[in-house]
Amino acid sequence: MNYEYCKIFYYVGKHKNITKAAAELYSSQPAVSRAIQNLEQELGCRLLVRTKSGVEFTQEGKILYEYASIAYSQLLKAEDEVMGSVSTEGGTIYIGSTITALYGYLFDILNDFREKHPKVKFKITTSSSDKAIEKLKNGIVDMSFVTTPFKISKQFSIVKISKFNDILIAGNRFSKLRGKTLSLEDLSKYPLICLEEGMQLREFIDNIFAEHNLAFTPEIEPDSAHLIVQMVRHDFGLGFVPQSMAEEAIGRGEIFKVNLTNELPARHICLITDPHHPLTSASRELVRMINSELKK
Repeated sequence: MNYEYCKIFYYVGKHKNITKAAAELYSSQPAVSRAIQNLEQELGCRLLVRTKSGVEFTQEGKILYEYASIAYSQLLKAEDEVMGSVSTEGGTIYIGSTITALYGYLFDILNDFREKHPKVKFKITTSSSDKAIEKLKNGIVDMSFVTTPFKISKQFSIVKISKFNDILIAGNRFSKLRGKTLSLEDLSKYPLICLEEGMQLREFIDNIFAEHNLAFTPEIEPDSAHLIVQMVRHDFGLGFVPQSMAEEAIGRGEIFKVNLTNELPARHICLITDPHHPLTSASRELVRMINSELKK
């Protein structure tokens, strides 16, 4: 398979637009279109179909792009690693993270790191814990900061770096609940908000309800805990969120914490690395700084 064609296909798939891909490649739109046609002829199948807004993948195109994006990301990462491997004063650290880990821990430690190593760059992608671990497994990131619960193989190194709590919050429409304590059974009387299935907080809450032989059926399922805070503030219902994400809104009096008979168990933010994948000097220094902070 022609590498140059695959590279062009990657950029077209990244933007879902031939014109934008051509601009990033410093090429012409006809040249990019010809490269895609040549790749399709080489593989004997259609990879893209044109739409009013750009292009969309065929089923074969989706499969190829999944592998092409991993391969091209690794090539870019390899280039950065080679350039920055000899010094902690340069290069790029590739990080996978959940939103909770990003706001609950990562921002603070990266601020400290940047003060000491201002020339190091960061490329951070956010996703669920499972997807962040998958990116580490595929070599797309150097390390992942994830939240429990998650499933992981024995090949990875896991360090618990921070503990946090999730809470139930409500808006002014439910002001009668201030100061009261509710059981999990009581929550069936109220509209509930929680992250969509497959995300760590949702799995955590599902398991807690299951342990009490209760069904958990939220009315609204956003894909971000920050959206839950806003939805609760606008009185859509009661929501489960990491406490750190709700503290500012609680401090402003926009929402309040709802007390539960059994407070939710603590969860952890964990640093995951792959011992079989060599780290750059900058990445090793970040891991060293984190370990040093944990020993204080």
